[in-house]
Amino acid sequence: MKRIRDAQKKLAATSKIQDSYIGNFLGLCSSYADKLESMSKLVSRKISAGQTDELLKLIKSGKFTDDQNDDFYKIFDNAFLDLYPDFVVEINKLLRPEEQLVVKNGQGLTPELRIYAFVRLGVEESTRISQILHYSVSTIYAYRNRMRNRAINRDDFDSDVMKIGRNFDL
Repeated sequence: MKRIRDAQKKLAATSKIQDSYIGNFLGLCSSYADKLESMSKLVSRKISAGQTDELLKLIKSGKFTDDQNDDFYKIFDNAFLDLYPDFVVEINKLLRPEEQLVVKNGQGLTPELRIYAFVRLGVEESTRISQILHYSVSTIYAYRNRMRNRAINRDDFDSDVMKIGRNFDL
């Protein structure tokens, strides 16, 4: 009976994580579908009004992509911290005391923490992380090196990050 109860608890925990992943994924997809629709309407209005120069200027300004990136970062940060609420605390345990990071409530992850959130999720290639976050590859390398240099154990820092959140048995 104890093994059955333990198995049921593990199954419930796994189900909660799965529900969270699916909910966050659907929320992100819905958000992007809404943004694509509003962008399409804006483009259609500008073209119909003969304001193609204004549309081109708006697109070249980067306003659209900056807003999209900011929204993606917020959604990702909230989803990730929902799954790994102690991530910042656990990262700080891997860093030297004078090098620990401070994240204020409601501010989301810093770029360094966001990069290592992707590492924790198994996206370890800097080129892939740079594509997802819209940073240059050299920026990703710089942030990762900066974090490794802050670590207590520089050589094992990435593998130590991968262990975060795995201290419970599923």
